[in-house]
Amino acid sequence: MANPDKPRGFTPVKHTSGAPWNGQTRSVGVTDGTDMFVGDLLSLTTGLAAVAATNDATLLGVAVGFGKLDDMSNSQGAAFNPDNLSTVYYDDSASTHTDWVVYYVPIQDMIFEAQTAVDLSASVIGANVDVLATAGNTATGRSNQEVTTSTNADFLIVERPVYPNNDSSLINERLFVQATRAETVFG
Repeated sequence: MANPDKPRGFTPVKHTSGAPWNGQTRSVGVTDGTDMFVGDLLSLTTGLAAVAATNDATLLGVAVGFGKLDDMSNSQGAAFNPDNLSTVYYDDSASTHTDWVVYYVPIQDMIFEAQTAVDLSASVIGANVDVLATAGNTATGRSNQEVTTSTNADFLIVERPVYPNNDSSLINERLFVQATRAETVFG
């Protein structure tokens, strides 16, 4: 039976030590020029978060939420858009980037779950894969980023989780991956 094709970007699963993800997040301002979705990989561009592309030199983290700065100049921002409570992603065309922050899980010491864009059944644990950067889903607010064959070694396969409908010999397999390069920043 085929694996379901449901890309969700990158979802934090656990720390490299095996400890469960403890919900730690940080925040940083967003760059101008692109929409951001929950599950998008982020890189750091002139001190602001940008959606990462394959072959980015370093990765900052994975977006888990967005907030609009409040009228009191709260640098952390509210965890929602007070002007539109149904906002589920950062819409660059409707927003002024200087009013927004992205909440992210730091990439360092984290393992993430991601879907494959191609059949990686020949890849073994420890093999390299790359991010396939694609636009997110504006209806759900989720990223559509996936992993694909490696040319830049963005990630390392660390585990093939055992789930129903997760056949390792087919496309759209779910993998646990770890970044090979991390940016350290505190927002």
